[in-house]
Amino acid sequence: MNAVVAFDMDGTLIDSAGDIGAAVNRMRKSFSLKPLPRDSVVRMVGNGARVLVARALADAPGIDLDEAFLRYRREYDTRLIDETRLYPGVPDGLESLRSAGYRLAVFTNKPHASTLFILKGLGIDDFFPVVVGADSGFALKPEPEALYHILKKTGADAAFSWMVGDNWTDIDAGRAAGFRTAYCSYGYGAPDKNQPDATCDSFDAVKRSIIDAK
Repeated sequence: MNAVVAFDMDGTLIDSAGDIGAAVNRMRKSFSLKPLPRDSVVRMVGNGARVLVARALADAPGIDLDEAFLRYRREYDTRLIDETRLYPGVPDGLESLRSAGYRLAVFTNKPHASTLFILKGLGIDDFFPVVVGADSGFALKPEPEALYHILKKTGADAAFSWMVGDNWTDIDAGRAAGFRTAYCSYGYGAPDKNQPDATCDSFDAVKRSIIDAK
Protein backbone atom coordinates (compact mmCIF):
# COMPACT_ATOMS: atom_id res chain seq x y z
CA MET A 1 0.00 0.00 0.00
CA ASN A 2 1.41 3.39 -1.02
CA ALA A 3 -0.32 5.82 1.32
CA VAL A 4 0.56 8.90 3.33
CA VAL A 5 -1.14 10.49 6.31
CA ALA A 6 -0.72 14.28 6.30
CA PHE A 7 -1.32 16.00 9.62
CA ASP A 8 -2.19 19.54 10.54
CA MET A 9 -0.30 20.79 13.62
CA ASP A 10 -2.25 23.10 15.94
CA GLY A 11 -5.32 21.42 17.37
CA THR A 12 -4.36 18.11 15.75
CA LEU A 13 -0.91 16.97 16.92
CA ILE A 14 -0.26 19.72 19.46
CA ASP A 15 -2.22 21.77 21.96
CA SER A 16 -0.58 25.16 21.42
CA ALA A 17 -3.42 27.36 22.66
CA GLY A 18 -1.48 28.61 25.68
CA ASP A 19 1.56 29.80 23.74
CA ILE A 20 -0.45 31.27 20.87
CA GLY A 21 -2.80 33.07 23.22
CA ALA A 22 0.06 34.44 25.31
CA ALA A 23 1.89 35.71 22.21
CA VAL A 24 -1.25 37.39 20.89
CA ASN A 25 -1.76 39.16 24.20
CA ARG A 26 1.88 40.24 24.46
CA MET A 27 1.49 41.70 20.96
CA ARG A 28 -1.72 43.47 22.02
CA LYS A 29 -0.03 44.77 25.18
CA SER A 30 2.71 46.33 23.03
CA PHE A 31 -0.05 48.46 21.48
CA SER A 32 -1.58 49.22 24.91
CA LEU A 33 -4.58 46.98 24.25
CA LYS A 34 -6.33 44.80 26.80
CA PRO A 35 -5.74 41.02 26.69
CA LEU A 36 -8.19 38.66 25.01
CA PRO A 37 -9.56 35.52 26.70
CA ARG A 38 -7.72 32.39 25.60
CA ASP A 39 -10.91 30.80 24.25
CA SER A 40 -11.44 33.82 22.00
CA VAL A 41 -7.93 33.53 20.57
CA VAL A 42 -8.34 29.78 19.98
CA ARG A 43 -11.39 30.45 17.80
CA MET A 44 -9.25 32.74 15.62
CA VAL A 45 -6.71 30.01 14.75
CA GLY A 46 -6.85 28.15 11.44
CA ASN A 47 -5.96 30.36 8.47
CA GLY A 48 -2.37 31.31 9.21
CA ALA A 49 -0.70 33.73 11.59
CA ARG A 50 -1.40 36.89 9.59
CA VAL A 51 -5.13 36.20 9.61
CA LEU A 52 -4.91 35.39 13.33
CA VAL A 53 -3.32 38.79 14.00
CA ALA A 54 -5.96 40.58 11.94
CA ARG A 55 -8.72 38.84 13.85
CA ALA A 56 -7.04 39.60 17.17
CA LEU A 57 -7.00 43.31 16.28
CA ALA A 58 -10.57 43.58 15.06
CA ASP A 59 -11.23 46.00 17.91
CA ALA A 60 -8.31 48.23 16.92
CA PRO A 61 -8.71 49.07 13.21
CA GLY A 62 -6.10 51.84 13.24
CA ILE A 63 -3.14 49.56 13.97
CA ASP A 64 -0.76 48.70 11.13
CA LEU A 65 -1.22 44.97 10.51
CA ASP A 66 2.25 44.47 9.06
CA GLU A 67 3.84 45.86 12.21
CA ALA A 68 1.46 43.89 14.41
CA PHE A 69 2.30 40.68 12.55
CA LEU A 70 6.03 41.28 13.04
CA ARG A 71 5.49 41.85 16.76
CA TYR A 72 3.37 38.71 17.07
CA ARG A 73 5.96 36.61 15.26
CA ARG A 74 8.71 38.02 17.48
CA GLU A 75 6.73 37.16 20.59
CA TYR A 76 5.63 33.69 19.46
CA ASP A 77 8.85 32.50 17.81
CA THR A 78 10.87 33.01 20.99
CA ARG A 79 8.46 30.99 23.18
CA LEU A 80 7.12 28.20 20.98
CA ILE A 81 6.93 25.38 23.52
CA ASP A 82 6.59 27.04 26.90
CA GLU A 83 3.10 25.56 27.31
CA THR A 84 2.62 23.61 24.08
CA ARG A 85 2.21 19.87 24.51
CA LEU A 86 1.38 16.84 22.39
CA TYR A 87 -2.17 15.61 22.63
CA PRO A 88 -2.50 12.32 24.53
CA GLY A 89 -1.65 9.29 22.42
CA VAL A 90 0.24 11.12 19.67
CA PRO A 91 3.63 9.33 19.84
CA ASP A 92 2.08 5.87 20.15
CA GLY A 93 -0.46 6.64 17.46
CA LEU A 94 2.18 7.84 15.02
CA GLU A 95 4.25 4.74 15.67
CA SER A 96 1.23 2.52 15.04
CA LEU A 97 0.48 4.27 11.75
CA ARG A 98 4.09 4.02 10.62
CA SER A 99 4.22 0.35 11.58
CA ALA A 100 1.03 -0.21 9.57
CA GLY A 101 2.87 1.01 6.48
CA TYR A 102 1.75 4.62 6.26
CA ARG A 103 4.19 7.37 5.40
CA LEU A 104 3.68 10.44 7.58
CA ALA A 105 3.85 14.15 6.76
CA VAL A 106 2.94 17.51 8.24
CA PHE A 107 1.03 20.17 6.31
CA THR A 108 0.49 23.28 8.39
CA ASN A 109 -0.16 26.99 8.01
CA LYS A 110 2.51 27.52 10.69
CA PRO A 111 5.93 28.72 9.43
CA HIS A 112 8.32 25.93 8.44
CA ALA A 113 11.13 26.73 10.88
CA SER A 114 8.71 27.04 13.79
CA THR A 115 7.14 23.72 12.82
CA LEU A 116 10.49 21.92 12.75
CA PHE A 117 11.46 23.44 16.11
CA ILE A 118 8.23 22.28 17.75
CA LEU A 119 8.36 18.78 16.25
CA LYS A 120 11.95 18.34 17.44
CA GLY A 121 11.31 19.94 20.83
CA LEU A 122 8.39 17.60 21.47
CA GLY A 123 10.31 14.55 20.25
CA ILE A 124 8.29 13.55 17.18
CA ASP A 125 10.36 14.99 14.31
CA ASP A 126 11.67 11.57 13.26
CA PHE A 127 8.16 10.49 12.25
CA PHE A 128 7.90 13.10 9.49
CA PRO A 129 10.25 12.94 6.50
CA VAL A 130 8.11 15.57 4.74
CA VAL A 131 7.10 18.82 6.43
CA VAL A 132 5.32 21.64 4.59
CA GLY A 133 4.91 24.96 6.39
CA ALA A 134 3.32 28.26 5.50
CA ASP A 135 6.48 29.61 3.86
CA SER A 136 7.48 26.45 2.00
CA GLY A 137 6.43 27.90 -1.37
CA PHE A 138 2.92 26.44 -1.57
CA ALA A 139 -0.49 28.01 -1.16
CA LEU A 140 -1.98 27.84 2.32
CA LYS A 141 -4.84 25.52 3.19
CA PRO A 142 -7.53 25.07 2.00
CA GLU A 143 -5.61 24.98 -1.29
CA PRO A 144 -4.41 21.42 -2.04
CA GLU A 145 -1.14 22.27 -3.81
CA ALA A 146 1.07 21.15 -0.91
CA LEU A 147 -0.72 17.80 -0.72
CA TYR A 148 0.19 17.11 -4.35
CA HIS A 149 3.79 17.87 -3.39
CA ILE A 150 3.55 15.45 -0.45
CA LEU A 151 2.21 12.73 -2.73
CA LYS A 152 5.11 13.26 -5.12
CA LYS A 153 7.71 13.22 -2.33
CA THR A 154 6.34 10.04 -0.75
CA GLY A 155 5.20 8.18 -3.86
CA ALA A 156 1.79 7.73 -2.25
CA ASP A 157 -1.61 7.19 -3.85
CA ALA A 158 -4.15 9.88 -2.96
CA ALA A 159 -7.02 7.37 -2.93
CA PHE A 160 -5.50 5.57 0.08
CA SER A 161 -4.07 8.63 1.79
CA TRP A 162 -5.48 10.80 4.58
CA MET A 163 -5.53 14.46 5.55
CA VAL A 164 -6.05 14.89 9.30
CA GLY A 165 -6.94 18.21 10.90
CA ASP A 166 -9.24 20.17 13.15
CA ASN A 167 -10.56 22.79 10.76
CA TRP A 168 -12.61 23.04 7.58
CA THR A 169 -9.46 24.20 5.76
CA ASP A 170 -7.87 20.80 6.39
CA ILE A 171 -10.94 18.89 5.25
CA ASP A 172 -11.37 20.99 2.12
CA ALA A 173 -7.68 20.69 1.18
CA GLY A 174 -7.80 16.92 1.64
CA ARG A 175 -10.96 16.50 -0.40
CA ALA A 176 -9.60 18.69 -3.20
CA ALA A 177 -6.49 16.50 -3.43
CA GLY A 178 -8.50 13.26 -3.45
CA PHE A 179 -7.50 12.24 0.09
CA ARG A 180 -9.69 10.68 2.72
CA THR A 181 -10.21 13.10 5.57
CA ALA A 182 -10.34 12.87 9.36
CA TYR A 183 -11.68 15.75 11.44
CA CYS A 184 -10.28 16.18 14.97
CA SER A 185 -13.20 17.40 17.06
CA TYR A 186 -10.90 17.81 20.08
CA GLY A 187 -9.06 20.69 18.37
CA TYR A 188 -9.80 24.36 17.82
CA GLY A 189 -11.61 24.66 14.50
CA ALA A 190 -14.81 23.49 12.90
CA PRO A 191 -15.79 21.51 9.81
CA ASP A 192 -18.08 22.92 7.15
CA LYS A 193 -20.63 21.40 4.81
CA ASN A 194 -18.00 19.05 3.37
CA GLN A 195 -18.28 16.18 5.82
CA PRO A 196 -15.08 14.26 6.66
CA ASP A 197 -14.69 10.52 6.24
CA ALA A 198 -14.08 10.21 9.99
CA THR A 199 -14.76 12.41 13.00
CA CYS A 200 -12.41 11.74 15.90
CA ASP A 201 -12.64 12.84 19.53
CA SER A 202 -9.07 11.79 20.40
CA PHE A 203 -5.80 10.99 18.66
CA ASP A 204 -6.35 7.33 19.44
CA ALA A 205 -9.59 7.57 17.46
CA VAL A 206 -7.63 9.09 14.56
CA LYS A 207 -5.28 6.13 14.57
CA ARG A 208 -8.07 3.58 14.76
CA SER A 209 -10.15 5.24 12.03
CA ILE A 210 -7.24 5.19 9.59
CA ILE A 211 -6.01 1.69 10.36
CA ASP A 212 -9.52 0.19 10.39
CA ALA A 213 -10.24 1.71 6.97
CA LYS A 214 -7.13 0.17 5.45
